[in-house]
Amino acid sequence: MKQNKPTIIGIVLVLVVALFATSYFVIANRCTLDGQSVCYDKETERFLIEENATLKIQVESEALGEYVVATWNEAHPNHIDAITYEVAAPLTAKQLNEPFQTDILVTKQNDAAYFLDKFHDMGGKLDSIVGSKIPVQIQDTINLTGYYFIQNSISGPTFAYNETLMKSLGYNIEDSDTSGLPDVFDSWTKIMNQSKTLNEQVDVIFPLTFTDQQSFYPMLTAGRWTLNFTKKGSNPGFNTREFREGLELIDAMGDIVWDRTVAKDFPDPNAPIPTETKQDDHTNAKDGESDAQKPSTTPDKPSDSENTTETNTDQATTADGDSDVKAPVVPTVKRNVAEELTWQYEKAFYENRALFTIINDFDMAAQYEESTGQKYVYAPFPSYQDHRLSPMAETDGYVVSKDVQYPSAAAEVIRILRSPEAVSIHNTSTGKIPVYHKTYIDELKIEDRHTKERIFAYNTSDTPPVMALDNNPNVLARTLYSEVDIMQPLRDLYNGKIDVKKAQEEIQKLADEWIAKNDILKEA
Repeated sequence: MKQNKPTIIGIVLVLVVALFATSYFVIANRCTLDGQSVCYDKETERFLIEENATLKIQVESEALGEYVVATWNEAHPNHIDAITYEVAAPLTAKQLNEPFQTDILVTKQNDAAYFLDKFHDMGGKLDSIVGSKIPVQIQDTINLTGYYFIQNSISGPTFAYNETLMKSLGYNIEDSDTSGLPDVFDSWTKIMNQSKTLNEQVDVIFPLTFTDQQSFYPMLTAGRWTLNFTKKGSNPGFNTREFREGLELIDAMGDIVWDRTVAKDFPDPNAPIPTETKQDDHTNAKDGESDAQKPSTTPDKPSDSENTTETNTDQATTADGDSDVKAPVVPTVKRNVAEELTWQYEKAFYENRALFTIINDFDMAAQYEESTGQKYVYAPFPSYQDHRLSPMAETDGYVVSKDVQYPSAAAEVIRILRSPEAVSIHNTSTGKIPVYHKTYIDELKIEDRHTKERIFAYNTSDTPPVMALDNNPNVLARTLYSEVDIMQPLRDLYNGKIDVKKAQEEIQKLADEWIAKNDILKEA
């Protein structure tokens, strides 16, 4: 018995420690409905409701409002008709500056950023339940310090391709890795590697243009850089490795003929340096064969509209007319010039002259698709170095008033609003595209092919940063991209006038100059 005494004491101590730890865990994780906390019941998978709770919510359609009320009443029979709703469009910044008429509101993420102090932080539990079905990249910095904004719908450009044209050209459209793009064209590297063949088949591979900085934004994200990259308002991240790797894509694109109709001949930078040669009729001609009888060694030069990116050579007599001195052979290659790549994202694509494009106006695309009988597919942008490019998008979503008396009940309403059924009803009743993680798209009761394609494509989109400059809260960081013209260094890089390092330095310099002028709080 004495021999077992230490063992018994050890077991008792372990039990005491376990009991203490369990009690501490229960107490630490106990949630009290105190008018500030949001409490979640894991067993019922619902948020708890405060006693006598009532809420007025804003929705964008009557169908959605009726669904929320009916679902609430069924799930919470002890709180029947505690929810009322009003139908209204997303509140503007001006309306957000006025007293709120509802406990839950709908607004744009960009406008919400100015009024975070008027919204309730709904906490990590709602984030883990609802936020898990919202792509992290779309959430941006608005939720860095709390869970204030719940993204619900999204708009913006997507990549697109003409499946009918692609199949007619003999390409396999299989998408074995479910990237949203055919395997043969799911990266810019694959597209560029097949450019010579594509140049023989279509006028325009992709209507790349340097005329608009906003539409060019996705190309800068090839190295994982975005405007939100540093999460610091006064540091756009132009000096980072990630931004430099994005510039490498633009540099590589300069070697490709994207639009053969405006391609021009340029000296081949990879060809050996030619030298002048003096030719002797007697040594170069075969016995009994005059120069006039020799076959020409100069190939026909393709016209600018000819489908080729192959090297060409030209030779001519010298300026003084000495026919014995032959001008050096000058190897050339076809290239596009950035300044001549005009905006034709719509025109070239809808005329079936371009295989790929960027779609901004989806109503117009639908009209052309129907009238031409072509099948368009909306998709994420091709990847570069295993990273998917990120176009810019705008989001609407839900916020909860800071003055809400029943925050846990409000969390339960948002859970219902973000359920697959409610998200589907919101789509069909408003026509807006839902924000929904690609992993869970099949939960939605949405049949329209293009809607599902856009939901999937928007998973890789980026949203404008909502943070202000470090020393000037009156200026949002995203203003830099709209006010600083960085297109000239990008054109020079594409044209081969400067290298990636120089382009990055010039863009950083432009940004530094703008920040120096604007990152100062000016006295009124």
